[in-house]
Amino acid sequence: MIYRQLRWCAPLLALLVVATLVGAPTPARAAAERPIMAFYYPWWEQSDWSYDRMSDLPAPRYSGGDEAVLRRHVQQADDAGIDALVCTWYGPDEERLNKRCRRLIELAREGGRDLQVALIPDQSAWGPLRSVDGLARALTVLQRDFFGQPNYLRYQGRPVVFWFNPSSLGGIDAWRELRNRVDPGREQYWFGGTDNFSYLDVYDALYYFDISWESRPGAAMASYGRRLEQWNQANGQDRPFVATVMPGYDDLRIRGGHARDRQNGEYYRGTWQTAIDRNARAVVLTSFNEFYEGSHIEPSERHGDLYLRLTRELSERFRSQVGQATPAPPPAPECQVFAETGHQVCGRLLQYWRENGGLPVFGLPIGPQQAVTIEGRAYQAQAFERNRLELHPQNGRPYDVLLGRLGVEVLGRQGRDWQQFTRVDGAPAGCLFFPETGHSLCEPFLSAFRRSGLEFDGQRGYSLAESVALFGLPLSEPQTETIEGRQLTVQWFERARFEWHPDNPDPYKVLLGRLGVE
Repeated sequence: MIYRQLRWCAPLLALLVVATLVGAPTPARAAAERPIMAFYYPWWEQSDWSYDRMSDLPAPRYSGGDEAVLRRHVQQADDAGIDALVCTWYGPDEERLNKRCRRLIELAREGGRDLQVALIPDQSAWGPLRSVDGLARALTVLQRDFFGQPNYLRYQGRPVVFWFNPSSLGGIDAWRELRNRVDPGREQYWFGGTDNFSYLDVYDALYYFDISWESRPGAAMASYGRRLEQWNQANGQDRPFVATVMPGYDDLRIRGGHARDRQNGEYYRGTWQTAIDRNARAVVLTSFNEFYEGSHIEPSERHGDLYLRLTRELSERFRSQVGQATPAPPPAPECQVFAETGHQVCGRLLQYWRENGGLPVFGLPIGPQQAVTIEGRAYQAQAFERNRLELHPQNGRPYDVLLGRLGVEVLGRQGRDWQQFTRVDGAPAGCLFFPETGHSLCEPFLSAFRRSGLEFDGQRGYSLAESVALFGLPLSEPQTETIEGRQLTVQWFERARFEWHPDNPDPYKVLLGRLGVE
């Protein structure tokens, strides 16, 4: 967006020539009701840039404190359609970032830009902020020195504060104490970086910082959106759906984490399309210039200015398509009726049942989905012949559905303490040993154990972790027990009982016990 002061005393012809050369200025964006907010990192120094630790480098390389750099970033972000930069801040006593975030606000205002700025006090990375007292003091300065700036970001009429990694401060009680101390009237708007919905008691909205662990760019947001709808309905709330958009990710060189290929912009397009499809009420862009994690849209040596241009295109598309009409209501959940027992399974539980083993693993439903109390808390759950499926919408997928520890529960009802079962010190060749419980896993149960699991990594087959997630750890060695009047060799697991039925044809020689019925 280019603004120029023109002297009306200049000849009309000169004015026309100037207008032809520079073009008419882009109309100013109105204060965004659905803001696009990009994480911004002012901490860079020339000595930071290295392909030993980064998959890409900025073009040109710079120091984040340089005046020309801050001006350039303001221009680039504003021209790309970003409404606000969210500046990482270590509080008023860490002068380097404090000075740079303050100057960023000043330069955006002095340049006549629409760009706004919000701060994210990062207590997870800066020890002096990692206490309620430390954050309370920082927020007092934030309120005094920043909130009154005309281009400090406001959402729904309130000045915005972003938060990241809340567990680094403590649990929900610590955050509740902080909010009650510094903002008892809820005059600020807090965005919390977590998908733990219990934090909505303190934060006004939640967001994902990183969605790149999902190979499909819209999968994480679709899952989050469904859970938010459920939470809003259950609590009579209307908390906004905040969509995260990312061009990609790569932190392999700095911490050996993970990488998500950019696919020449297609992954980025997919994340924006999800924001559009779900009628997002705000967008978080990770990130403007985080090079350690390879999520930058800033011009770089590998990608040039491709991602600034894409951001301009996609932000305009978002504004033109979102909020124009009332979104269609979500479709009614799919259900399947099981004539054998007369019960139906619906929605997320049906999807989970189908994707993780179906009839052989879980059996038929033996009751309706209903509220049950588990470890003192109420959850929606449904009993099946071989297990119990529990809805935990506060968790991210695949952990939004958990399996009951029916192996432990059934043994307890029988008055048997699995911890008193005879343990072993190791396993023979070709077997697995689980030191956590002191038990081995051999054939014929080993192959059956490996055939099923919860899908985590998108790879063919099931890893050990995926099988353990489904069945749990072994609680016993194989032993002979009487099951429904028959002597069978069985082995107990946290969530299952494996039974050896040698007279059955393959692959039904190993069956799972009907623990739900028992």
